[in-house]
Amino acid sequence: AALVALAVLVEDAEARKPRKRARARAPSNMPEGWTWPPSAAMRAAGKACTAELDRLGVGWKKAPAEPKIATPITVPAMVFGGVKLVPTFRPPPFVMDCALARALALHGQELYVRGVREVHFSRIYGNTPVRTGGRTLRALSRHALGLAVDVRAIVDDTGRKAVVVDDYLKDDPLLLAVETYLNDSGGFRTVLTPRNDPASHDDHFHVEARADFSPPKPPPRPRP
Repeated sequence: AALVALAVLVEDAEARKPRKRARARAPSNMPEGWTWPPSAAMRAAGKACTAELDRLGVGWKKAPAEPKIATPITVPAMVFGGVKLVPTFRPPPFVMDCALARALALHGQELYVRGVREVHFSRIYGNTPVRTGGRTLRALSRHALGLAVDVRAIVDDTGRKAVVVDDYLKDDPLLLAVETYLNDSGGFRTVLTPRNDPASHDDHFHVEARADFSPPKPPPRPRP
């Protein structure tokens, strides 16, 4: 009986030991390698990303921590590759993941060459689920990670403003050119529009930057 009682006490003591918080595995719709809290690989990727923003000449500031954003930053000027992002109604600051800022800076240069001067947007960060096909899914939107932007209108180098809700389905050449570039560039994972998702994106482009937080692969071993 004494041995049984001792075994019960040991088992109870083991159960009471504090356990390390398990790192959350990436649910569906998360980038490769994404975990929460951020892994060492994610933190390293963030440092490399902000260093690249410095090389690109993008003025950025570290932002307060936000749930699910790996490297939260703001870009006070909101100019990327010569293209200015203009909010439709939300006031600054606009917190985003560095990966979105990097994609906008790299591909903003190409959009500028194509005549784009302003991109009017309604949202970047928002802790919301995926909304597509008229349904709300049980998965976090990339807005919750600070990796997506909702584009409402685009202004070209002549000052003409093309509004998605009014002009996209009229085959506006500026909107179609931007959509084609974003899809073909390789820098963006998803572009949802009134054409491919009219039930949930009838009035804006939903644009997601690509992000991969996987640890770097070790170099191959030399063959003997």
